[in-house]
Amino acid sequence: MSEPVVVVGAGPAGLMLACELAMRDVPAVLVDVHPAQRAEAPAMAINAGTLEMLDQRGLAAGLREGTVTFPEVRFADLRLAFEKVQGPREPTHMVLQSRLEKVLIDRAVELGVDLRWATRLTGFEEAADGSGITVTLASDAGEETLRCGYLVGCDGRDSVVREGAGIDYVGDDWVIVRGIVGDVAINREDVAREQYGLSYTENGDQFLGAPLSPDVMRVFSAEFSTEPPEFEDGPATLEQLGDAVERLTGKELKATEAHWLRHYSIVTRNAEQYRKGRVFLAGDAAHVHYPYNGQGIGTAIGDAVNLGWKIAAEVHGWAPEGLLDSYHDERHLAGRLACMNIQAQLALLYPRPLARYMREMMAEFLKFDDVNVFLAELVTNLGPAVPIAYDGVPKSDEDDRLLGRRLPQVRIKTAAGDMGVAETLQSGRGVLLDLSGDASAQEESGWADRVEVVRAQPVPELPRTLLLRPDGCVAWHDGDGWGQDELRIALRAWFGAPTA
Repeated sequence: MSEPVVVVGAGPAGLMLACELAMRDVPAVLVDVHPAQRAEAPAMAINAGTLEMLDQRGLAAGLREGTVTFPEVRFADLRLAFEKVQGPREPTHMVLQSRLEKVLIDRAVELGVDLRWATRLTGFEEAADGSGITVTLASDAGEETLRCGYLVGCDGRDSVVREGAGIDYVGDDWVIVRGIVGDVAINREDVAREQYGLSYTENGDQFLGAPLSPDVMRVFSAEFSTEPPEFEDGPATLEQLGDAVERLTGKELKATEAHWLRHYSIVTRNAEQYRKGRVFLAGDAAHVHYPYNGQGIGTAIGDAVNLGWKIAAEVHGWAPEGLLDSYHDERHLAGRLACMNIQAQLALLYPRPLARYMREMMAEFLKFDDVNVFLAELVTNLGPAVPIAYDGVPKSDEDDRLLGRRLPQVRIKTAAGDMGVAETLQSGRGVLLDLSGDASAQEESGWADRVEVVRAQPVPELPRTLLLRPDGCVAWHDGDGWGQDELRIALRAWFGAPTA
């Protein structure tokens, strides 16, 4: 058995990554400092891109059940024409982070992940010859030294892994922005109409009230005032929350108790390196920002889905040169654009009177379809596209809406029955998707252990043949003049040398 990969932090990124590794027969040890899963996780939205990534592993269906959907996609509070994004796509769903984590925990246990609660990483050292890492873990049972192949920090904005690796975490603090998030006990009949859903004040302050059950409500406040109220040291109180809600909605919050509450301020950071030797960063350990439209969970899941198959390829010995380095190249770009677009949205919201002309100009920009689609894809984790280029191969058309992206969730007809494109990726391997309708079409058998051939009837809006990476990104297709020679180049670039 190969040396395990140690993943620190059992949030969405860490759990998803451990599952991605385990499904590919790479042993994963997942450790978390908390004694058990926390109910206090603040995130509450899963957008279109995240749902598609979860669908690729068969994890999203149950999460859709009984959820509220957000009818619009917005940049700040400017409506985006999401229907112009190449589709079909689906809306953002209100799914609590704790619910998603429970689904991922169940899958991790099913796959045999070594999940250790109440366990801290106290130190690590990479071997001088680069052959592995020795980590030190501490729990109630004592201290343990473990050798692993790779160490991945998914341990949040105060990451012990990132600090230990000496990786800079650069960005900005909006110290004048304050807010409270939490769950309160309240009788549904006592909730004022103004306290349901998402709303904005004239100054750009925000309020969100979302019922979780007949007597529990998730409340989120964000005050972008020029002189926001100063919170005292210590935990947030129900009185502080009530004052904030009344300022934002004009109505008294008639909550009887708080299940949990947390102060927060806006911090935006993006690590300078997502990889340093055998150490990787993912999720909030790599990038952190204000929560908008599920982008926090989306970037975390995106990191895990991108990294898992690449580490597994290295462990199993077929990774082409540079594959692990592509994790930083691709995900650092995604993290940078997430931080950038959210900071830009904050600038459009605060202070609203001074941002009026910028908002009016942005509204004019959104009349251009390309701008609208770019922003809509960005804020729903459908973008950015992975940069795809091959040595000696002419660049694909810059207007190509498929290359480097996941396919729209169209239905395809295979010999095994109708299915969504995402279902073809549930094995975790790459997919050569043959939509020619010709059952005798040539196969690239040299990669059969890494790439599955799926044959289906033609789909009018898609090329005849496409190569999908295990994370769902289109790495090649024959709709842009590329042929069999370019397909073999793409296969070698992402899946290594053929077996024969």
